[in-house]
Amino acid sequence: MNTPDPAIPLPNEPIGGSLITGFLGSGKTTLLNRLLRHPGMSDTAVIVNEFGEIGLDHLLIDTALDSAVLLKSGCLCCTLRGDLVDTLTSLFDRRRRGEVPAFRRVLIETTGLADPAPILHALMADPAVTRHYRMDHVIATVDAVNALGQLAEHYESAKQAALADRLVLTKSDIASPADIKAVTAALRALNPEAPIMAAVHGAIEPDALLGAAGERRAFHGPEIEPHEPHDHAHDHAEAHHHGIASFCLVHDEPLPWPPLARWLESLASLRGPDLLRVKGIVHVRGRSRPVVVHAVQHVLHPPRELQDWPDADRRSRIVFITRDIAGAALEKSFRAAIAD
Repeated sequence: MNTPDPAIPLPNEPIGGSLITGFLGSGKTTLLNRLLRHPGMSDTAVIVNEFGEIGLDHLLIDTALDSAVLLKSGCLCCTLRGDLVDTLTSLFDRRRRGEVPAFRRVLIETTGLADPAPILHALMADPAVTRHYRMDHVIATVDAVNALGQLAEHYESAKQAALADRLVLTKSDIASPADIKAVTAALRALNPEAPIMAAVHGAIEPDALLGAAGERRAFHGPEIEPHEPHDHAHDHAEAHHHGIASFCLVHDEPLPWPPLARWLESLASLRGPDLLRVKGIVHVRGRSRPVVVHAVQHVLHPPRELQDWPDADRRSRIVFITRDIAGAALEKSFRAAIAD
């Protein structure tokens, strides 16, 4: 992560990208189908692993393209058979040449057992992608009926939920109130910051789920169970799944950028495999606009300055989703770094 000189780059208008993940049978296909049917989603491109995994009968294929199909809903569907970076760059080149519609967002759907981290690496760090696309957020579908067992038994399920910016609780219409309460508590332990939204048969308003730029929604949004903002660093989970825990570091005063950047770089270098995700909004000393920091394991995304603060809170807030990293040790090293 480089020290910003007079200006960490202000946001331009790249194409927003969102990742839809979730464990087997958790409702990704149903959610995606409902989203694509919404009139406000007609300028969307969706990349899926195989067309066979997603039912498109009600959307119907209007025009067949080379390795992609244009749906009657106006959405563009593309099959991911190789490298994601190649698929995204090829799709943008075809958009620029007018060979496909001028989509303004991309949804990427993963398989149920996929680790979202490699996809986040590509979206956040590869220059061929970041030149044209902006990673907005990760959406994870969670089965309200079966999630407790899945989160406990399958690391992939817990990691998908932990890395998410939005958690969509599915099958809440057939789950008992006790199950919903228990699943919500388990999700809060893994990921205290992500809003939890319910979707019955995939029905959810795109604006509520996707909204504006992801960084501005990092710390607030519509949810089924609100939580209070944090005043200090916290270890949010008493019983962690697979060693996964979440910590929020909060600092009241503006932070000096060089020591903060060095600390993040050292953390990523020394504990990269266990640093599942870092996302934060930072008040940098000498700057009026907030700076967004992102990291996935050993990959640090270049810092970016927002046009304005998302709310009246001017404190720096950095959320760490980790595996087997003690929150107290994390806070101690942070305080020492910024003191130096």
